[in-house]
Amino acid sequence: MRLILIIVISCLFLPQARAETFAVVWQAHCRDRHPVIYFENGECKGPGAAVINQVITRLGHKVNWSNVPWARTIKVAETGQVDLIPVHSMTPERNDFLDPMLLGYDKRYVYYFALANRQLEVKNFDELKPYIIGALRGAFYCPQFNDNQNQLKVSFVNDNGQLINMLKAERIDLAITSEQHEMQFFAKNPQLKQMEYVDISKNGRYFSIPLMSPLHQYAKQVHQIVDDMRTSGEITRLFESYGVEPPLNLTESPLATH
Repeated sequence: MRLILIIVISCLFLPQARAETFAVVWQAHCRDRHPVIYFENGECKGPGAAVINQVITRLGHKVNWSNVPWARTIKVAETGQVDLIPVHSMTPERNDFLDPMLLGYDKRYVYYFALANRQLEVKNFDELKPYIIGALRGAFYCPQFNDNQNQLKVSFVNDNGQLINMLKAERIDLAITSEQHEMQFFAKNPQLKQMEYVDISKNGRYFSIPLMSPLHQYAKQVHQIVDDMRTSGEITRLFESYGVEPPLNLTESPLATH
């Protein structure tokens, strides 16, 4: 009798154990965009990560975060070797392989820096054309820069430390940056000076599921959860709970600048 009771109890708990064993796990790449999102002590932190964690938890799934350089993330996303990529901008090229979830918009200020001791001034976009501009590989800065690179001389690198070293070595004339691309490293460097020209644009902020990811099958559910969180103001409140300025809660439109 006791053996039968043990078997019955075990069977009752079996579905729960099986569900836990086969929980869907999303492979996500963190990135360093402090304070919105950053990797620390083995965890992806900040409101950008918290939104994704909330969304996936509501699906009944789990997220496994890895700390991966952005250039590699955007490359492997093309073939679906990652399931989630966080807090980024959209471009026509990225539309070919990413399914974006709109978090909101921010006003993007893009700056250009040069060596302080160089006789170099830039007051508008056209005045950039004679110079070699250093930029982060795979980064979106603003439509004016990204959509017109065929008019510019651009040298791409993997991190801002390289950009600053190239400025000092005069291998590039200017470096492009924004608050979303760790502009503080340039602004706080006494050897550098900011150009007068500043590009200002509205910029959508997204996280995405690569189209080739096997978990893209859940994209419609993810869209609905994110849309509900954004329109209800939940995303705004979550950012504010971290003391971080939230993206503007605007409705997506065909005329929006990504």
